[in-house]
Amino acid sequence: MMRPILLLLACKACSSFTSVSRVTVNRPLQETIPANNSFNNKQSSTSTTHSHSALKATVDQEESVSFDKELSQRLESNNLQQVISYLQSHASSTKSLTSNQLKSIFEAIEVATVQSDENTVNKRSIEDATISSAVEFRALDKVRAEMSQLYQLLREEGKLRVFGAIGRLPPSSLRLPPPSGPIYPTTGSKIITPKLLETVTSMEMMSLTPQPTNFLLYGGAILASLEAVVSLMYGINFNFLVVTTLLLALADQILVSGAVFETALRIVRPEMTTRITKHEAGHFLCAYLLGCPVEGVVLSTWAALQDGRFAGRAGSAVSAGTSYYDIDLSEQIAGLKPLTRDSIDRYSIIVMGGIAAEAMEYGRADGGAGDEEALVRFLRSLNPRSTNAVSAWTPELIRNQARWGATQAVLLMKEYKPCYDALVDALERGGDLGQCIVAIEEAAEKNGLGWLRHSSGTIFEEGEFGKWVPYSDGDAITELNGSIAEPSAPITSVGTNGVPTLGEDPITEAEEFLKMYKENLTQKLETIDKKLNELDNQTSISDQK
Repeated sequence: MMRPILLLLACKACSSFTSVSRVTVNRPLQETIPANNSFNNKQSSTSTTHSHSALKATVDQEESVSFDKELSQRLESNNLQQVISYLQSHASSTKSLTSNQLKSIFEAIEVATVQSDENTVNKRSIEDATISSAVEFRALDKVRAEMSQLYQLLREEGKLRVFGAIGRLPPSSLRLPPPSGPIYPTTGSKIITPKLLETVTSMEMMSLTPQPTNFLLYGGAILASLEAVVSLMYGINFNFLVVTTLLLALADQILVSGAVFETALRIVRPEMTTRITKHEAGHFLCAYLLGCPVEGVVLSTWAALQDGRFAGRAGSAVSAGTSYYDIDLSEQIAGLKPLTRDSIDRYSIIVMGGIAAEAMEYGRADGGAGDEEALVRFLRSLNPRSTNAVSAWTPELIRNQARWGATQAVLLMKEYKPCYDALVDALERGGDLGQCIVAIEEAAEKNGLGWLRHSSGTIFEEGEFGKWVPYSDGDAITELNGSIAEPSAPITSVGTNGVPTLGEDPITEAEEFLKMYKENLTQKLETIDKKLNELDNQTSISDQK
């Protein structure tokens, strides 16, 4: 009678089950043991699995709640370094950050950068051509260095799949072999003639050239006519009305940077708000894809007045702008590192991004005169860094760089069009930085977009205007196999908090390019002169006959 009990205890000890059927003592022992073992083992396995699953779910939930609570506490402090340290120490939880948690992180970035004492960073203004300084970079900015590090951390953990998708090393989470050079939408020659630009972008050159509008002239004429009518109807001195109008306009500009006039202008031209939004979305997306952390965007002068990052004080606020930070270029401008052509190219693409976006959406760019002026002043401010350097960026060389930047921006936004559309939608709905970035990333994931693995094509210096060869799957123009059509450069992991860059050639490489470009232009001009002389000679011979 004791044997079944002993066996039951043994089964408990071996199987660790908690519920069993009673053993019938009247049956032979050899019949009851196998039956009970089989049944008990099945129940034991099922119970154990459910128990472990429930325990694991409980533990995961508790860890998630704890992680979310501690992360929220650090985000509330707006101390980005604390956030970085916490995420680094909880790598597994960082990989599973939710959209709401990402939004909270970028909200903390916005608050921290607004409160930063260093708020003269890379600003892009739509129609603000009065740039007080050719270069507006701060290299030694602790908050923005931490922001760059936080962006990079999220990128490496796979949470930002298209941040730094252009011209940067692939994130380690992709486990891809690094290319031997930066991958941009076009590879090969950087000499872009107007004809070649039209071929590559399928857009007319004039559409990418900001066109001045006569709206202010017409508006002034209409206002003067109304004042004349008022003067005649009510007997008010016409000169008094004109002077009063001018004084009010001056006060508006001095006190609130023209915000009142801008509001009136938007009422008269409702489409202006949408155009500005799409313009700024171009700057935003280009900076983001090129691995330059975006810290904020404003779409009106009233918003800029309340934001220290956009010179939030009367008389100097921009009408709209996107604030981003390129830590590499900032340190190079400050003289901490050699200035590289790669940094100049990134700046050029971002600056021309707004013009490219307008041209793509509307067929022509109205805004962007201030952007072009910013690029001109920036390039002219670059002093030669070697004894063999060209003396300066000539107007033609600057125009070529602008065309190159516009070409890259157009192709970039065509490639990531779903991300651009999602960004515009988020901005139109009044989205903050976190909502905009989550919109970009969700669109990228939905459409299978990520790190750019090959260029759209290659530019060759052939013929009078250059030659464009589009990329196709069967070609090996720019494939991720370590063989890139770009000039090869050693892979370098830059010792900054920014996105790791490929080997960047120093500015002397850019100077060699400019010298070569100047020689090519000289040869082309000589060829044209020769042909003109031949035509003149033929004409002279014909006249003599």
